[in-house]
Amino acid sequence: MTWLFKTNIPVDVRLSFVRALYGNRETLWFGLAAHLLTCAVIYLKTNDTVFLGFAGLFALFTSIRMLDMYLFDREDFSKLSHDKINRWELHYLIGACAICLLLGLLCFYSTYIISDSFAELASLAVLLASVVSIVGRNYASRNAVVMMSVCALLPVLAGFVLTNSIFHIIIGALLVPYFLSNIQMANGLRQSLFAAVMNERRLSTVVSRFDSALNNMPQGLVMLDGRAAIAVVNKQVRDMLNISQNISLLNRSFEVVLRYCSKHGLFPREELDNVRMRIDDLLEGRRQRDVFQFGDERYIEVMCNQRREEGAVLIFDDVTGRIEAEAQIQHMARYDGLTGLPNRFYFETLVRSLTTGNKPDDLVALAVIDLNHFKHVNDTYGHHAGDELLRQFAERMAGLDPQRFVASRFGGDEFVLFIQGIKNRAHINTVMDEVISFLCGVYEFASQQIYLDISAGVAVDVTKNLDLRGLHVNADLALYEAKSSEHDRWVAFVEAMDTKYRSRQKLKNDLREAVNAGSLTVVYQPIVSLNSLRIVAVEALSRWHHPQLGPIGPADYIPLAEEMGIITELTQFMLRRACEDCASWGHKIGVSVNLSAIDLKNNGIVDMVVDALQKAQLPSYLLEVEVTESAIISDRLKTCEMLQKLKNSGINIALDDFGTGYSSLSYLNTLPLTKVKVDRSFVRDIVTDRRAFMLLRGVTQLSHELGFGVTIEGVETEEQLKLIRGTGGADLVQGFLLGTPLSAAEINAQLEQSLTITPKGYKVTAETDGLSSF
Repeated sequence: MTWLFKTNIPVDVRLSFVRALYGNRETLWFGLAAHLLTCAVIYLKTNDTVFLGFAGLFALFTSIRMLDMYLFDREDFSKLSHDKINRWELHYLIGACAICLLLGLLCFYSTYIISDSFAELASLAVLLASVVSIVGRNYASRNAVVMMSVCALLPVLAGFVLTNSIFHIIIGALLVPYFLSNIQMANGLRQSLFAAVMNERRLSTVVSRFDSALNNMPQGLVMLDGRAAIAVVNKQVRDMLNISQNISLLNRSFEVVLRYCSKHGLFPREELDNVRMRIDDLLEGRRQRDVFQFGDERYIEVMCNQRREEGAVLIFDDVTGRIEAEAQIQHMARYDGLTGLPNRFYFETLVRSLTTGNKPDDLVALAVIDLNHFKHVNDTYGHHAGDELLRQFAERMAGLDPQRFVASRFGGDEFVLFIQGIKNRAHINTVMDEVISFLCGVYEFASQQIYLDISAGVAVDVTKNLDLRGLHVNADLALYEAKSSEHDRWVAFVEAMDTKYRSRQKLKNDLREAVNAGSLTVVYQPIVSLNSLRIVAVEALSRWHHPQLGPIGPADYIPLAEEMGIITELTQFMLRRACEDCASWGHKIGVSVNLSAIDLKNNGIVDMVVDALQKAQLPSYLLEVEVTESAIISDRLKTCEMLQKLKNSGINIALDDFGTGYSSLSYLNTLPLTKVKVDRSFVRDIVTDRRAFMLLRGVTQLSHELGFGVTIEGVETEEQLKLIRGTGGADLVQGFLLGTPLSAAEINAQLEQSLTITPKGYKVTAETDGLSSF
């Protein structure tokens, strides 16, 4: 029977149709009453008990149908299926068709069996009346209308045909189009019902989707009609405006919402008129969007779109995160991330703002402040402690009067302080003394106490000439002077500093050109044997003769070269020239070259030394490199690694200026040394101070016992030389008494022909002394 109910109607729509069949049950009772009454009247007319039987069957079938409808009401349709609906529709068809067939048989019996005109008329009348209910009650089921019509019509037509009366046959033939029209009418009603149900279903789906989209969109939405009354509102608006879901907003003016928000503290009541005016600007199209700040620190952006018909759509968006992010970005762009002080870019803006009301001749000042020994804090306590110190120092600077001072951190441990309210140029002395006293002192963090001292440079000018960059340059120059001084904690800029600075910069440029052009010269100071007093080695020293300034000492230009980062180029020049000159002396003596701290940090220094030896074809044992304790302190591990590589290449290593640092003895134990050069400070007072003499002798003996050669520097008098030779502790001596720096040619002219040297060290004939190394 599944073919009978084959359909593409959705199962839920079919259920609504079947429910329509089982509904409106009052018509069944009215029909039963009409059927019983008709059978009773015909019985009274014909006295035929068969009609009483028909009445009983009508009552029985109707009762069965009512029972079926009761069971239908109790059915669970939570799990829909076409099979279940088919079963109930079949139940209905059987009951309805049984009643229709009984009606048709009643007409058949009245027309053909007893041929009573009254019975025929009465039975046909009740049948035709029932046909109307077939359409009115059962149009929802095509099967029900067709099958019920067939069950009712066929017995009637059979009765009319069997009478053999042409008139009955004509009436029967006329009944056929009547029934067909009813079927067509039912089809039209059913299609209209189906279209209405499907449209309602689609509308329900659209409404559901719209409602879902409306209440799940991240923004709030309010749709206003032409009267500015609320036509649509979603839950996000209620949440944003703290409006309960139980409060009805539909058909209310948006003014009511504004008053509600003001009453419940979303914005002050005195701001209501301003908020109303801004909303009106949006609704009138004078503005497209606006941002409102609520009392709970939220920011709501409201956008308005005018509708084609009357009204508008307001979109609410919580932009608190965006506003806070923008504020954070702006803060990061203006303030230092570590200390919270204005950075150098925002500093200028604040200074311009602070000096807006100044008179043109008002004095202002810029101080550049540097934290003394800050690197020592980082090295000793760690960078986190250094950061904490910077933060606390910045807090003190921020504690200065904001009407007179603007503080900023420019980077590292460099702070800048703008100062106004200066009475006269002498007043800056008082101001700076107060500032430094306020900023210096004990700082505590992580159970540590650190006394912080600072240096500062100050530049003063009048407001009308205010040039922060120029003041900063001048204050930097003054700071440089302050840090160079042993007594001044701060220094004020004077024009002579600028002149000195420009001269220094020119000197740097000239030095760079001299190094690039190789125009520096190399001289050699003799290193002689303590016993024979003959030259056994020389120390290579650079000299610079400036075209305009004349001779410039190494103490002046070597620090410049290190500062400029060209010390390595200078060292390379010295190595090549020293190796070439040493080779030209016939391998009779060795040469010593100084390496700076920057050289020892250079991974290529070993290759540079080896390359100089190879190009000059000089044996490695004739070259000695000297390193100072200050060079070792900067990076002890790196220095040790570089020196070990040089020693592995057969190059001698000398510790220069021994005894002037803090940890010389530990270096003797850990560094790959071959010689110790005792500093001139040990020699200066040995003639007049016995303790100084004993200390010198102890140092030389200790060095020998550790296996190092010993060279004593700074021998300048005959008395000093006599005492040193008397101890017998040193191997070599060096000083102006024994020879001033000479050119390569002059060194060659003084060499004794009897002096020879072996790969293991210096060895002389009977006329000279033998030395383990130069």
